[in-house]
Amino acid sequence: MSDHPHSFNLIDEPWLPCLDRRGQQVTCSLRTVLRRAHELRDLVVDTPTQYPPIIRLLLSILHRAAAGPVTEEMWTQLWNEGRFPDVLDEYLDRVAERFDLFHPAMPFMQVAGLTAQNGETKTVAQLIPYLASGNNVPLFSAARDDQPPALTPAEAARWLLHAHAWDTAAIKTGATGDPKARGGKTTGNPPGYLGELGVVVPVGKTLFETLELNLVRGGYGDEDLPPWERDPDGPEWTERPPRGRVDLYTWQSRRIRLIPELTADGVRVRRCVVTAGDRVVLHLVDQIETHSAFRRSENKEKQLKLARVYLPHVHDPAKKLWRGLGAILADTRADDGRMRPLVLTQLGEPLWLDLLREAPVRLRGVGISYGNQRAVVDEVYDDEIPLPVLLLAEQGREWYDAVLRGVALVEEAARAVGRLAANLARAAGSRDQAGGYDQRARERFYATLDLPFRRWLEHLRRPDGSPEELLSSWADQVKRYADELADDLLRAAPPVAVAGRPDPQGKNGEWLSSAIAEKYYRHAVRVAVTRVAPRATDSLESTVDIEVT
Repeated sequence: MSDHPHSFNLIDEPWLPCLDRRGQQVTCSLRTVLRRAHELRDLVVDTPTQYPPIIRLLLSILHRAAAGPVTEEMWTQLWNEGRFPDVLDEYLDRVAERFDLFHPAMPFMQVAGLTAQNGETKTVAQLIPYLASGNNVPLFSAARDDQPPALTPAEAARWLLHAHAWDTAAIKTGATGDPKARGGKTTGNPPGYLGELGVVVPVGKTLFETLELNLVRGGYGDEDLPPWERDPDGPEWTERPPRGRVDLYTWQSRRIRLIPELTADGVRVRRCVVTAGDRVVLHLVDQIETHSAFRRSENKEKQLKLARVYLPHVHDPAKKLWRGLGAILADTRADDGRMRPLVLTQLGEPLWLDLLREAPVRLRGVGISYGNQRAVVDEVYDDEIPLPVLLLAEQGREWYDAVLRGVALVEEAARAVGRLAANLARAAGSRDQAGGYDQRARERFYATLDLPFRRWLEHLRRPDGSPEELLSSWADQVKRYADELADDLLRAAPPVAVAGRPDPQGKNGEWLSSAIAEKYYRHAVRVAVTRVAPRATDSLESTVDIEVT
């Protein structure tokens, strides 16, 4: 073990905030987190985007310590034991020196002696994309470069992992000794690797279960090493494919050096050096990456002259996680150019289904939406939904289809509600395209359906009817909520909309009034429900059969 004034070893120093079974927050070391994972509910992080890189760090340690799991039997044995084995201590002791955050020669996930070509250091705002730094001034940031925060070693460790995972793109400071740096800088830098993904992480009722759910079995080769088992990186970087899953989990997207200082409050980090790091060959990760769905890219296929290229699916910040289930749970047998995350593919296999059929598994989605050439953070995405494991299994195919049809019905009903709002606006004399009325009505409808859909999805863990019966009940709910919103819109329509006027977007002087707009709406909803859940149509009132505009 290293012995120097700034030593902070992540193996045994507390730096990971967690919730215990009583709901109290405790701060643990890596060793304690893994020993007590079955006694801890979950991690408690500074920001949602810290969660995936910390989980992936813990997974890397487990994979390396257990050399797997390679087989179903190894995974099942771990699950049945309900805790991680003592062999972890042997592994942690063996690699402990490389986990010293401020080691003079081999600092954890950093480059010792890293300097910028201009000799400057930057504030730790370089590690925290929500703080102002240079020309990057987030809208609500209260911190500025002349008032840098002072991070404790624990905070610095968490933000170090975050920077490797999510750092913004564009120009980076050129490192001394980096042959690719030009004019004191490097250009063309992508964001941190996780910034390329729509990250999804299955979550259990304890941290042990969460880690187990994410332990994807397979071979972990001799070259698939984390940074702490390789020679330390220097200032130079490369663009390369990952050597394996552990390599990808601990990808060093930047070259970083934290600069510790002794203060009256102990060791603190105010300044750092952040330069360009390794770049992933993104079209070569789809068979290795576990925590993202993928989609086929025909444009990339043409560009690279390859038969099949899959790129990561990313979260849409305008949509809750359940609205993107079609992409996340995509069944590869459909051959529609989409692939579900490997971690979910594994959970759908017969062994896991038997173990987890009624387990309270949740699916957490995390991502960052970048703006201005991906050089700033626009939005952080964080959402969580129930995940009935039955949806992932072959024998749950009918339930899977029912859920996707349920999502599709919400989208179609939202279009009908939005069109009603737009038509009412035009009937009242609006001269614009009424797109604002459409969008606001849709967003209100999605917000109304958000909690009911989550409850419906949770109910599928122990379904008490057939898929068609449950889908029919969901269709009844969707129609009821849509009709309530439609009634509100109709009541709020001004008298001039009741009288109506020639539709400014219509042909041959077609008339548009609130009554006609309502007929269009009723017809659209009936068509949507009939298409998605035919059994629900028996309860629908008859509507005039007219063409929807």
